[in-house]
Amino acid sequence: MSPAHLLWLSVATVFSLCAALLIGLLIAKALHHHAMAAHAKRRTAYIGLLSRHLARDDHRVTMGKKVAEDGAFLEAVIDLRNVVGGSDSEDLADLVDRFGITRQQTRYLRNRYRRGKRLRAAVALAELGDESSVSILMEHLSDPEDEIRIQCARGLARTRWTPAIDDIVSRLSVETPWVRARFADTLVSFGAAATWPLLAYIRVNHRFESVGPATAIRTLANIADHAAVVPLLELLQEAIHPEIRIATVEALGPLGGVLALRPLEKEIRSEDWRVRAKAATALGVIKEQRAIPSLVDGIHDPSWWVRKNSARALAEIPEGRDELHRVIVGDDSYARDAAAEALADVGEIHESRQRVREGRGSASDFDLITLTDGTKSVSL
Repeated sequence: MSPAHLLWLSVATVFSLCAALLIGLLIAKALHHHAMAAHAKRRTAYIGLLSRHLARDDHRVTMGKKVAEDGAFLEAVIDLRNVVGGSDSEDLADLVDRFGITRQQTRYLRNRYRRGKRLRAAVALAELGDESSVSILMEHLSDPEDEIRIQCARGLARTRWTPAIDDIVSRLSVETPWVRARFADTLVSFGAAATWPLLAYIRVNHRFESVGPATAIRTLANIADHAAVVPLLELLQEAIHPEIRIATVEALGPLGGVLALRPLEKEIRSEDWRVRAKAATALGVIKEQRAIPSLVDGIHDPSWWVRKNSARALAEIPEGRDELHRVIVGDDSYARDAAAEALADVGEIHESRQRVREGRGSASDFDLITLTDGTKSVSL
């Protein structure tokens, strides 16, 4: 066979293989589309059947237990679980138990060799939020797979299983950053029930490491339980690690109110610029007029972040804006820039321009416009 014939034979073979692969891909896509359509149709039918069962006392679900192996049925149960309450929720829980859904998903989760199925089982158990799954969820809080640990914690929060709080909190020090953040979200879902376990964890661990306790402190701020204020103020007096102090100062802004005013004024004079910057932000959250002198000092701080945060905090206090206007005509050019930026953020420059256009601009309006426009003067 000549080289030309061999070349054409090779090209034809390659072409045939590509065509076969393309046809196979199109067939697979069509089959997948058909399977997904059938799955959606079954799911809709299951929702209708289960809804009739919940709506009518005399209606009975007559499907065989094998239906629990159908993913469409599981999705239908989960969808209804997320929208029903009261006696309907109890009836649905009875159905879950009758069809052995929790037991089946438990078997999948314990199968160490099928990662995808294990993850789907963890998600399903978390979505069902049934107390019968508490033991398996607790068992897998230390699972090697990150997402499975996350789903187990989420499921325990959905069941409001408060005995799990200590176990979830204890893992804040050992988890990866992503899992730690998701665990913190889970603890917020428990609400005030997580406050004292978090405080106890912080008290024990803050002397030895910072990552876990700092996360716990920020979680307390998100829970917004004011019972944590006094313990956090005590922690601020004794904590040494900068990350702990930063997190505590940050939490006292939304939580502390006037109780935190003096401690935060002390922290705005800290040797660590990061603590000073967070203290300035926290004082801006509290919006207390008595904090103005400390924030005025902060706007002249050597650190850019402290100046910026102090100026923003002053802009949040009505009387503080007058101080920002005074800073603008001062000698500190760095403070002037911070003040002008803060006033711009709250719309003061726009309002000043509007007043000037209307012929009622004040001296401070002209000073602000002059600074922001970079001109030497604006004549009255």
